[in-house]
Amino acid sequence: MKIDRTARKALVAALAVLFPALQAGSLEAQVLSLEECIREALKNNPEIHVAAQGVKKGESSLKYSYGNLMPSLSAGFSRGHVFYGPSSVQFDSQGRPVQTSGFDYDNFAFRITSDMVFFDGGGNISRINAARFNRDSARERYEYTRDMMAASVIRAYYNLVRNRMLLHVQEESMEQARQNLERTEALLEVGSATRADVLKAKVRLSNTRLSMIGTRNQVELAREDLLALLNMKSATTVEVDTTLVINVPDRFDADAQIEYAMENRPDLKSLKYGMKSAKSMVSEARSGWFPVLGANFGYYWNDRQMVDNLNFFKEEYTWNITGYISLNIFDRFQTSSSLASAKADYRIAEYNLEKSRLDAIKEIKSLQFGIREAMERIDVATETVEQAMEDVRLAEERYRVGAGTMLETIDALMALTQAKADVIDAKCDYLVGVADLARATGERNFE
Repeated sequence: MKIDRTARKALVAALAVLFPALQAGSLEAQVLSLEECIREALKNNPEIHVAAQGVKKGESSLKYSYGNLMPSLSAGFSRGHVFYGPSSVQFDSQGRPVQTSGFDYDNFAFRITSDMVFFDGGGNISRINAARFNRDSARERYEYTRDMMAASVIRAYYNLVRNRMLLHVQEESMEQARQNLERTEALLEVGSATRADVLKAKVRLSNTRLSMIGTRNQVELAREDLLALLNMKSATTVEVDTTLVINVPDRFDADAQIEYAMENRPDLKSLKYGMKSAKSMVSEARSGWFPVLGANFGYYWNDRQMVDNLNFFKEEYTWNITGYISLNIFDRFQTSSSLASAKADYRIAEYNLEKSRLDAIKEIKSLQFGIREAMERIDVATETVEQAMEDVRLAEERYRVGAGTMLETIDALMALTQAKADVIDAKCDYLVGVADLARATGERNFE
């Protein structure tokens, strides 16, 4: 059966409408607030879990370092069967041979040993300090990872809000273009418009449709970016609240924010702890030039069950307590090389901290400039929207009475659409900038 062209177009249009609807219906629609998105990301995102495991590693290393201050203790038990050949001669307490042929016996042994270092030139204490600073550094890196994740979610959230609102503007623009085309076609029928005006109106409508297709695609891409950060396991299509609340502060105290960041920003605190850890490792390397003082203890017990009930060396035990001191006279330059390397690591940590501070100051000032710019753009763009709406009204009225052209009307409509988009962009840029500034200063007030 053949399908004519009209029926084919109707079928394609129906499928185009039904398929997105069915696809959307298969997913659970869920409207999430910004705070809910941040909580989901902090709970589910793998980067957060990786940073948390880094803290656990730091705690384990610290525990290991503390263990070096304690004595070691080991115990062992063994059982075996010993075979002596005929060439092995045993003697009694008077030195008389008591066995000239081969024999065998069961052997049991038990041992306890312990060792403890009392002084190693401060190496153990330095390693403990380094491990503690590394643990604290890992904790700060974890906090900074959370801050970065929250800021990324805010950026992705407002990017989705931006594109959703821009799509709404494009829909309004397309509706205006459609109404303008209808009015132009009506005026053409009564002889008050030309065919060229109708063509311009159609081109305007087509261009608006193309813009809306691109914006709709940007909405889906922005939604996927947000979902990737949230890492939600269930099949959920996220919708966002498009209400933009702008709370403009009285002023920005740039110096106070920079000072606060230098003391409270987690990544800088992490680098400070890293520098302290490197300094402790300098002391640890220097400990190789000092003697090591320690002591050990051992207890050994042995028992034999002779097959022929022989009674020589049947049961015996020994124990010992030994103190010792050792000093490396020449260690093939290992201590001096380790010390030079540790000092270099400390200087590198110092320079990394200095560089990060300079980068943080530059970032904070840049964000402050961007926020001020966004505030000014909001005021200007809001006024422009009001002016553009009035310009559209006047242009349509002039065209209706024959005093204006279709091109003027189209230009006015395009200017209104751009002005509305500029307001949305400015507000979203402001909110993203405020969130980034909170992260950059370490304030963490992401609500």
